[in-house]
Amino acid sequence: MQYIHKVRKNESVNEICSYYSIMRDDLLTINNITEDNIKEGLLLFIDIPEGIRYVVKPFDNISKIAEKFGVTVDNLREFNNLSEVFLGQIIYIPNIFDTI
Repeated sequence: MQYIHKVRKNESVNEICSYYSIMRDDLLTINNITEDNIKEGLLLFIDIPEGIRYVVKPFDNISKIAEKFGVTVDNLREFNNLSEVFLGQIIYIPNIFDTI
């Protein structure tokens, strides 16, 4: 699934990638741009993984989220390419049948 993101003033590639839990190189490749091309108002295609969309809430951590959705911490980390989560971050919960 793809999403369109409009770049906000002073927003960096790293901030965008962190927010959507996507890899920097993937974002740049999909949009056929370099980091120097990121400017306010630019529309970017964000390739969103299949799965349940979840917004990290206060006091969430990877272990709590994994337990809540019945997936392993390793599956959640790998599916979202992350080490930690932060408040407001969007992550994706893999289909448990795809992780068995």
